[in-house]
Amino acid sequence: MENFDYNLVKVFCSLFDTENLTETARILNISQPAVSQSLKKLRNIYDDDLFVRTSGNMKPTIFSRKIIDNLKKSIELIELSLNQKGYNDNLFYKKNYNIVMSDLAQSFFIPPLCLLLDEANLNIDINILQVNQLEMEVKMREGKIDFAIGNFPALKDNINLISENLFQDCFVLMIRDGHPLIKSDGDFNNYNLLSLIGVDNNITGHSEVVNKILNKLGCKNKMNIPYYSAAPDIVEKTDYGVIMPSFIAKKYNFHNTFKIFPILIKENLIEVDVIYHKLFKNEKSTLTLRDMLVNNFRNR
Repeated sequence: MENFDYNLVKVFCSLFDTENLTETARILNISQPAVSQSLKKLRNIYDDDLFVRTSGNMKPTIFSRKIIDNLKKSIELIELSLNQKGYNDNLFYKKNYNIVMSDLAQSFFIPPLCLLLDEANLNIDINILQVNQLEMEVKMREGKIDFAIGNFPALKDNINLISENLFQDCFVLMIRDGHPLIKSDGDFNNYNLLSLIGVDNNITGHSEVVNKILNKLGCKNKMNIPYYSAAPDIVEKTDYGVIMPSFIAKKYNFHNTFKIFPILIKENLIEVDVIYHKLFKNEKSTLTLRDMLVNNFRNR
């Protein structure tokens, strides 16, 4: 076993996850011939084919399935032994991250995330993107997107992605203080008389949930805009209202400019998740940022 080393274990585990020599080479930043040579060494060591080419993929053998858990655990233990200082270590080689967020998610996550990155002394760059949900899985598989943070129902059940819930929220109605439709007792239920602003884009799943709410309330949007960020100014200066996530409505209402009303219907639920591709679930750089997000934003 003198020729058995840590790099062979990484090749085996990555090939098990990707079932593809080219993808394994890309992930490990080595050449495809180097992956093939490592596989040859592994086959000699274990006296087993380990992976068999089927329909263009490298399918693991029964023996490979038996040993994968122990080999993955060995990687975790080795990296843990090299990483006794927490987030900041030499294994954190990735320098640029692409993260998909809506404008609302940006206003909520980015300020505290900046503080966390500074505290951990991580010298990395983050690019925030806005991408159609239907394009995300492919871009994640290609390594063009590292994480998506927010409400993405179209990705929730994708078997190639890992989706971890951070917290749940709900939609509320936000109108200006002093709005003529607010009752004398401070209550509100005149949705059929209210002009609503709708926010319609294909980045998050908000539109889908809001449309269900509108159907239940028997009303519709009178004006549609692409982003929530413009809504507070419109609502403050007009008699329009907007249905938006509760945590953002509270943020905008810091100076008590608005009145916020709950919407008590069953369909009113927002799942806020962090999502990443299974291909990269064992990469140190993925795990480091994933842990930072989950540990600091879950149930926040």
